[in-house]
Amino acid sequence: MKNIVLFVALESEFPAENLPENVEIYYTGVGKVNAAIKATSVLSVKDSNNTLVINYGSAGSKILNKNHLYRCTKFDQADMDARPLVDNIGETPYDEMIYDNMSKVIIFDQDEDEYLCSTADEFQENPTAHLVDMESYSIAKVCKIFGFDFVAYKFISDDGNSEEWKKNHMNGIFYFLKELDEIISIYNEG
Repeated sequence: MKNIVLFVALESEFPAENLPENVEIYYTGVGKVNAAIKATSVLSVKDSNNTLVINYGSAGSKILNKNHLYRCTKFDQADMDARPLVDNIGETPYDEMIYDNMSKVIIFDQDEDEYLCSTADEFQENPTAHLVDMESYSIAKVCKIFGFDFVAYKFISDDGNSEEWKKNHMNGIFYFLKELDEIISIYNEG
């Protein structure tokens, strides 16, 4: 059976008492740097061939339905601006080794029905991507570099309104637990 490691930014998004058996939870704190530090420290002692890494949390979107859970397998760094060293915002110069394509998006699954999560260290008051968060790109990058399977589930808590986020960010637990139960049953069969 594969180990399942769950990264969540805040305990209020997923309190530990909701955790099923055989899943390890780690709280990263908010932002790309905190998420990268936590993911690296935890995963450096795990077997990448026997571990599934999941990121769950709230996200904003003006495109997708609020109060719904979405599976994300594509990730970009929305606030990296290294122009003129690169052509576009979101590209990290001299970092070509981790990307599966020319668009500088980290991909874990080629299924076109799944969603791109854009990560930035700024609360997006007017999100333009499918989903925006502040941690998933960092965790995805650590997983890509060290060879871990990775997926993120994001609950749309708001459309860029911080008061809406405060009120709703913890409301996706029930939806995520259903997905997590399915993942656990798949890995118990394998």
